[in-house]
Amino acid sequence: MRGYRHGLSLWLILMQVGCTLVTAGQPPRITPNASIKPGFAIPSIRERMIYLAHQEWTIFGQPVADYTSQPPVLVFPSETTFSHETRPPFLSRVMLYWYTVSSLPIVGYEGELRPWSGAFIIWLARSAGVPEKDLPSTLLHWDYIEHALSADNNARFIARDARQYSPRPGDLLCAPREARFIQQVSAFARLRRGPYHCDLVVNRRSDKLDLIGGNVLDAVSLSQAALDDEGHVIPTIERPWQVVIEQRDIESKP
Repeated sequence: MRGYRHGLSLWLILMQVGCTLVTAGQPPRITPNASIKPGFAIPSIRERMIYLAHQEWTIFGQPVADYTSQPPVLVFPSETTFSHETRPPFLSRVMLYWYTVSSLPIVGYEGELRPWSGAFIIWLARSAGVPEKDLPSTLLHWDYIEHALSADNNARFIARDARQYSPRPGDLLCAPREARFIQQVSAFARLRRGPYHCDLVVNRRSDKLDLIGGNVLDAVSLSQAALDDEGHVIPTIERPWQVVIEQRDIESKP
């Protein structure tokens, strides 16, 4: 009889535990009008582009482009740190940027890597959730500059004259390249197809901007652009800034 009672008691305990587990494992009841709010703030596209740029810059060892030296050099936080586009694991990152944008071969006819700074900007945009219609996939900076030049007031990216518009973090700052072409597009109104370089503004101080760009001295590098008293970027020989592509915080529509 004692064994029977002990067996019965154990069976009742197990039944209670089982019922408790089933009850606890049931999903909560949600009424149709209930709203669920996330426990954290979801970063905007602007913020995600900045986060991603910092991430890639960190992977490359946080190099800073020093244009006071001639020729310009990369300065690393440690003497043991060095990164270059052709060295592992950095080459794999460059290929990730490139083949996100294009199926063309990244290696040129002479065995060199083709310029990938445009692919880096588009990779940042795509990875942050920018749709194709807002910033078209291209290896050439001019293609999305032209897109922003023709954009209407409802667009996410709009081109501004760098001499009249003060950039903010999340904007793109662009300059023509190559001396001969720079002379031909010496003003915003004279912009046309040709070689350009664009960086993402990742931080703004009272007198300067922090920029991160791809293929800057063969790495993802940080550089700085000085601001005048009105907050407009000051062009230099290396970077004669002409265009700010303003990023506007709007909801993307399909």
